[in-house]
Amino acid sequence: MLPLSREDRYLSWLLFLSFALALLFFLINASAFHYTGISYFPRESTPLICLGLQFAYFDRVYNHISPRSGFIIRSAAFYGLANIALAFFVSGLQFTPFPPIDEALQRWDHALHFDTAAAIAWTASHPLLRRFLDLCYMSTDVQVALAPLAAGFAFDRRRMRVYLYAFVYAFLAGGLFYYFFPSSGPGSVYQSPYFAYVQQLTSAKFYWVHHRLPVTTMWGGMIAFPSFHVMWAVIATYAALPYRKLFWGIAILNVLVIASTLLLGWHYLVDVPAGLLLGGLSLYAGVLTHRKIS
Repeated sequence: MLPLSREDRYLSWLLFLSFALALLFFLINASAFHYTGISYFPRESTPLICLGLQFAYFDRVYNHISPRSGFIIRSAAFYGLANIALAFFVSGLQFTPFPPIDEALQRWDHALHFDTAAAIAWTASHPLLRRFLDLCYMSTDVQVALAPLAAGFAFDRRRMRVYLYAFVYAFLAGGLFYYFFPSSGPGSVYQSPYFAYVQQLTSAKFYWVHHRLPVTTMWGGMIAFPSFHVMWAVIATYAALPYRKLFWGIAILNVLVIASTLLLGWHYLVDVPAGLLLGGLSLYAGVLTHRKIS
């Protein structure tokens, strides 16, 4: 049995909580609703579980030889395991039995005088801008994958731990909100020829799941409110702080990411401040956690 530090044990309990909640959602669905769904954890990624555990073992064996390498290995192992746990958590979220709140989100946008259909029509009239914003929006996948390396290679233990805590906290809080107040994005309530097919799949999957129809694709998002892309932009920017030049580049990129969520029609306007709040509060909770148990 591998000895774990106090921080490692706490993070392990958070990941166990993610698995437990996912199992609870699966059991509720199996006993009461019988909705269809898919696994958001690809079968091909199963070996990552073993790889993460091996990394954790290598850290315990070789950490005394190279503490810096051990720190990077341990951080990568926990981050990989966190992504695995949260993939199961997301798989359970799709079985929410509650009605979507998209019409309410649309009304809030109208109260703020923001029209998603008009915004994406304007963006479609500028093809080069639309392609550029697509690249910015998709950059969050790369940022989320690489963000821990910034803190890891800077050997910034505090920043790495705060990032890991914030990542898990944000997923748990945002996911639980979605379970009780689901939302599928503007494509579910607005009619526009400028929505991409993958955006339409977000609301289509919700429909298929809750009408007990086969779901055959992982494409498309799931959670509109709060915006997870905005949340990722916040915590990825935080992770880049040790490198000033990188930080400013990431900060500018993520301002464009936030703009793209609206101009491409992925999110309602009200999703953006909610995502900023989720990211900020998750980082604050991560700082408090690290301060308490480090």
